[in-house]
Amino acid sequence: MSETTIIITTINVPTFIDGICENIRKHEHSGVNILVIGDKKTPAETASYCRTTEKKYGIGVEYLSIEDQLKVLAEYPDLLKLFPYNTPDRTILGGMLSYIRGSRRIIAVDDDNYTTAHDFVGFHSIVGTEAKLNLVSNDLQWFNVHSALIEQNNIPFYPRGYPWKQRRPEASLKTVVEKTVRVVVNQGLVLGDPDIDAISRLFWPITAVDMASDIDPQFGLLPGTWSPFNYQNTALARDLIPCYYRPLSTMRNADIWTAYVFNKLAQHMGHVLTFGQPLVKQVRNVHDLWDDLDIELVNNRATDHFAALLRKVDLREGSYFSALKELLSKCQAELEQIGAIPSAEKDMIRRFFVEYGTWCKVVDPIVQTQTRDAQQKGD
Repeated sequence: MSETTIIITTINVPTFIDGICENIRKHEHSGVNILVIGDKKTPAETASYCRTTEKKYGIGVEYLSIEDQLKVLAEYPDLLKLFPYNTPDRTILGGMLSYIRGSRRIIAVDDDNYTTAHDFVGFHSIVGTEAKLNLVSNDLQWFNVHSALIEQNNIPFYPRGYPWKQRRPEASLKTVVEKTVRVVVNQGLVLGDPDIDAISRLFWPITAVDMASDIDPQFGLLPGTWSPFNYQNTALARDLIPCYYRPLSTMRNADIWTAYVFNKLAQHMGHVLTFGQPLVKQVRNVHDLWDDLDIELVNNRATDHFAALLRKVDLREGSYFSALKELLSKCQAELEQIGAIPSAEKDMIRRFFVEYGTWCKVVDPIVQTQTRDAQQKGD
C-alpha cells in the first residue's frame, strides 16, 4: 500500500514521468507510486518504459494495459463498463484501483504536465491533513483562482468552466483569514498554457509565468466560496476518491461540474479546497479550438443554473459518499420544479445527475467494503 498514488492515462509514451521521479527523489519522498492506465492508443513500448523508469529511480511505476485492467478489476465488471476506451476518463479507474488498494491520497496528472523545481508530492501531501492556511473569500462567494497567477501581458483570465455571470473584477477581490482546517482537495496551478475556455483561447493567447507572491505558496477557499478545478495536477483525499466521477453526457466540462459538486460537499463538511503549489508547466497537446468551443457551449450556458441548484440544496449526511448520494437525489427533484431553464441546458443538468447516480450505485459496495475493513483495522 502506498501513501500517495500518482495517476496518469496517456496515448503517448509518458516520458514526462522521468521529471516526476527526479522531483520525488530530489525531495526524498517515500511511500509514493505511479500508476499508468493504458488505453487502446497507448503505444506498446509504454510498458518497457515504465519498467525501465522504475528500476532507474527505485520508485514504483506500474503500467496497466487494457488486458491488465480487465484482470485486476475482474471483480468489478460494472465499474469497467462505465469507462469507454480512448477517453481521459480512464484516469478515474486508476483512482478507484488505488482506493481499493488503500492509498491515502491520489494525484491526477495529465501527460502534458511537466514538474518544476517545486516539491510536487510534498505540496500535494497537504491533502488529508489539518493545516494552518490563509483562506480566501469575497462578497460574490466565487473566487477567480487564476488571479493568483501572473500573466505575461497582465491579461485577466478565468479557469475553464467558471460561471459566466460571475466573471467580473470583484471575483479577484479577496478577504483573507488564517485558520486551521482539513484539506480534502489541492489543485496545483499551471504555468505556460493554463486551462481556460476555448472561447478565451480563441480571443487571446494566455501565458502564465509565475504565481503572485502575496498568495504563494498555497491558499484555501473559505467554505462557501467556490471555484472550479480540473483533474490535472490535482490531489484528492481518500474519502473523496470514490465520489469522483465525470458523467459522459456532460462532455468536455464534466470535470468542472464535478468540481462544483466537490465545492458543495466540502462546504457541507466544513473542509477546504486549496490552490497554488505545486506549480507545473503545461505544454498543451494539440486541440481543435473550434471543436472545443462547440462541445463547451451548452455547458457554459447551463453552468450558472447548475451551480445555483447545488447551492440551494441542504445536506444532512455525515460522510462524503452519503452526502453525495443525498445531493444527487435532492438536486434531481429540485431541478424538475424549475421551469426557467432552456430545455437543452436542463437536459444536460438532468443527465449529469442521473449518470452520477449510476456511478454511486456501482461504487457503493466498494465503499461499504473499504469502510468496514477500515473500521475493523481501527483506521
